[in-house]
Amino acid sequence: MDKKLPWVVPGIRRPNFRFYRLTVSIPREVPSKLFILVVFLAIFYVYMGGVYDIVEKPLTIGSDTNGNPLLWYPGGIDRQFLLEGIVAALLMFIGFAGLYLMDSATKDPHDTQRAWKYMTIGSLLIILAMITLQRLIDVKLGNK
Repeated sequence: MDKKLPWVVPGIRRPNFRFYRLTVSIPREVPSKLFILVVFLAIFYVYMGGVYDIVEKPLTIGSDTNGNPLLWYPGGIDRQFLLEGIVAALLMFIGFAGLYLMDSATKDPHDTQRAWKYMTIGSLLIILAMITLQRLIDVKLGNK
């Protein structure tokens, strides 16, 4: 493969390097963690009202007649700001994290101290998410 090339300019050598073939390996199967992440992102999109956002084109932020900013769309639960959907989805995922911790507490029966911690933290997360979501719907409906 080392052929002599004629050079027109005397005194200049031919560069001595080779081009290597680049190899790119494509995984044969989708990693399970990537699949789970895509599923959770899809669920989060649906929970935050992504379909509603496509259909209705909601306002990202609003204000009242005096120009004061509003966090929640007034007057019923049939309309929402974009921020409302994101906050509600985050609270639902906090509740899901509590359920996951409670499920994890039952997996290893030999470590009771960790199981009690997981059960306590999971219960608190679920209660926090439920109370906060209920409070948000009360504020939205005008039941302050």
